[in-house]
Amino acid sequence: MFDRARSLDYIKMVPIFFCILIALMIAFCAFYFFVKRQDNNKEIVTRKIKVLEKPIQQGNIEWYVVECENGERLKLRSFQANNVLITVGDEGMISYKGQTIQSFQRK
Repeated sequence: MFDRARSLDYIKMVPIFFCILIALMIAFCAFYFFVKRQDNNKEIVTRKIKVLEKPIQQGNIEWYVVECENGERLKLRSFQANNVLITVGDEGMISYKGQTIQSFQRK
């Protein structure tokens, strides 16, 4: 049957639930801007690369494993997954700051 006391307990928990969600959103946004700011403080590097792998996509963030002309492998990310179209096997010039891709021009 319907237990009125138990339903009142659930109603009291709703504001706590929303406060936790808001706190998580604020923490995520702060982390996102902290990571982005760290990369923006570094100098821009341009190299000729070949895309080897596209391991994961998390929301609007895509990660890429690339190999430079000298054989060095880098793991780079793009915060603009919808705007920067890169696929496995692409070759070209990439510009990045820290781990963040700024631009990519296919060969």
